[in-house]
Amino acid sequence: MANRTLTSPPQPTGLLLYLCSTLSDTKRTRVKELLRSGLVHVNEESVTQHDIQVGPRDTVEIRDERATAKRSFPFDVLFEDATLLVINKPNGLLTVGNKREKKRTVESIVNEALRPERQRCYIVQRLDLFTSGVLLLAKTEAAQKQIKAKWGASSKLYHAVVEGIPDPPQATLTHFLTEDERLVVHAGETPSREAIEATLSFETLKSRDALTLVLVRLKTGKKNQIRAQMSAIGHPIAGDAKYGATSNPIGRLCLHASSLSLTHPKTNQLMSFQAPIPDGMDL
Repeated sequence: MANRTLTSPPQPTGLLLYLCSTLSDTKRTRVKELLRSGLVHVNEESVTQHDIQVGPRDTVEIRDERATAKRSFPFDVLFEDATLLVINKPNGLLTVGNKREKKRTVESIVNEALRPERQRCYIVQRLDLFTSGVLLLAKTEAAQKQIKAKWGASSKLYHAVVEGIPDPPQATLTHFLTEDERLVVHAGETPSREAIEATLSFETLKSRDALTLVLVRLKTGKKNQIRAQMSAIGHPIAGDAKYGATSNPIGRLCLHASSLSLTHPKTNQLMSFQAPIPDGMDL
């Protein structure tokens, strides 16, 4: 069906009751399906709750589900609802634009796909250009703010192949990060006014041919953090010449965001998303 703007109720009433009475030719189960699918918009924001109140000052619209069905992305969608979009970002694709590239980015691709639905994405996190894996986008500004406010409580796991064999095989690292004029991040042990404190922990999973697969758990999320910190302890990520690596076993940076867990900003349910490790990284 085409987008349809409904007549506002004369007095506040529950959304589900209002929809069922207004869409009298539509079955209640179908109305619930429209809500679950994020096709009901109140004041330009997609809603899924049945019990929110709508009144004479609210604009309620049913969006065209065909626009959603026709969408296609050049990457895998791991999860999508009215509030969140979670993708498996490929290696070589920017999250957001920079001076040299503005069009071929996750943000621009998603916004172009959502435009027919009069939606857009809101950036919650960024993955480096050559890092692949789980990337979370919000579909409303309110969701973006809620997620960012609780971002420190989320669980972020990465798999990386590093050069050498770490000893000890597991550790927690805290460094102070600074960035030079060449945009290289340095991980030092001394705090300073300019430095940003960064912490991660890692554990060895397996080793082969002087390469080691490690599982990294981020405690903070700073630019190039994993790359700079692993390089600082003498174990740069394979394929990362910028941070001192001399090997490149699979022709790309061996860093992958494999898992993200967080509380859903609308439902308060614990959500967990995984992206499989790329071919060649599992040693």
